[in-house]
Amino acid sequence: MRRFIPIAVAGMALVLAAPASTATSTVQIKSTGFVPATVTINQDDSVTWTNTDTKDHQVVANGGSFASPILKPGKTYAHAFRGGGTFRYHDGLHPSLKGTVTVRGAPPAVTLAVSAPVVKFGTQVTLSGVVSNKRTGETVTLTALPFGQTTKQVVATLQTTSGGAFSFSLTPQLNTTYQAQWKGTESSVVVQVQPVIKLPFVAKSGYFHFYVTAGESFAGKFVYLQRFTLARTWINVRRLQLGQQSGRIMGMKFVRSVIPRGRWSIRIYMPATEMPPGYIDGWSGTQPVVKR
Repeated sequence: MRRFIPIAVAGMALVLAAPASTATSTVQIKSTGFVPATVTINQDDSVTWTNTDTKDHQVVANGGSFASPILKPGKTYAHAFRGGGTFRYHDGLHPSLKGTVTVRGAPPAVTLAVSAPVVKFGTQVTLSGVVSNKRTGETVTLTALPFGQTTKQVVATLQTTSGGAFSFSLTPQLNTTYQAQWKGTESSVVVQVQPVIKLPFVAKSGYFHFYVTAGESFAGKFVYLQRFTLARTWINVRRLQLGQQSGRIMGMKFVRSVIPRGRWSIRIYMPATEMPPGYIDGWSGTQPVVKR
């Protein structure tokens, strides 16, 4: 008895672990024709034809997608259908005998991905995806919905290449939702845009000249001079207002007056609350400053 229980449990585990098999529909080949003459199955299911006649028969797809060997009486032929559609066939030895297999395919679907979900203003991104039928020559429409707008704009109409793939490169001007549309289905991605904030190294005159660039002016907006701390975090040191050219001149003497002694990294930070709608927080590269 002790040996029987683990064997039974092991047997049950094998049954549970076995993968579900695809369904199979059976069609008989008789002297009068295929019975049933029409079958409907799901994608990846199979049809098995059995010759129940006393004569030879052969199952041949009208489009040549499948063909059986010559089937002697009692012999069978099976074919798995990997894609949806309507498949008409006939008897290669008796062409008047005809049949149809209707395959319910998976619903159409399209994927969409972006090379970078967050970019600096002026940076190009690539949208790419695949249609579910993996076919070449399918038409995919790409649309864009920039922040603050309510109507999608068509930015490209593409033809899929090998494997149903497509791609398109563009340069978003502000936060934008992109969408791929195909056969009534759609898929979306969002690209967020940061303004470009430049903080060049201090000039020989002893001044930093930093500026902010995006699709519109930032004149009169506020930014923050930040310092990197020993705790490895950025803290605000001073709030600064941008001039008419979306920039500002900042003296090294001023910077040293608002930081403690030591060697520090500084940068310019602009929160989204100080920007026109459609942009996210942005910051410049860093520059070293020493205060003795």
